[in-house]
Amino acid sequence: MEKIVRGIVLCTKNIIISILFISLIIKIYPQSTIFGELKKLTLPVAEFKERSNLKVFGQYVSPAVSPVNPERFTGYHTGVDVEYDDISAEVPVYAVFDGDVIYSGYVSGYGGVCVLHISSGGMNYHVLYGHLRPASLPDVGDKILQGDKIGVLGKSYSVETDGERKHLHFSILYAGRINLKGYVQTKKELSRWIDPFLFYK
Repeated sequence: MEKIVRGIVLCTKNIIISILFISLIIKIYPQSTIFGELKKLTLPVAEFKERSNLKVFGQYVSPAVSPVNPERFTGYHTGVDVEYDDISAEVPVYAVFDGDVIYSGYVSGYGGVCVLHISSGGMNYHVLYGHLRPASLPDVGDKILQGDKIGVLGKSYSVETDGERKHLHFSILYAGRINLKGYVQTKKELSRWIDPFLFYK
């Protein structure tokens, strides 16, 4: 009986070690193990990484706790914000991968929004671009190639951005029903979205 118990314990330890090892590999190599060719994404805007310095993916904000003042939203941030409030010139926004436009229009809290459906390696994703000038957006059904210009950022604190500063809200989520949320209330809800920086390591 003692040998059987020892065998079960050893077996359990080996399983736990294997699970931890697989988790570590996925954490270190997320692009190649899960996202396939999507590691070849191009930048959605110039200076994408350098200007993503206020709200990052998964950050919890509220009117009481936020890097932005005043803050009108509450919840876990579903994407990254790329800041351009210091730039008066037009800022072009680009398709990060080949895809189809599945949403294009004005959304409360964003102003102009474009959502692309992209597919790679048997996986499907939605890429959301928020706070664009509505008049610059492509039409639903348009086929967009990687690197194509899909619009320009809206003007600061105008109807084009629904009163927000000039910035790009950029998010990537697993495909399904179109979801335009910029914030969610639980980490469980947040699990449908992916940290965009995982694609740009």
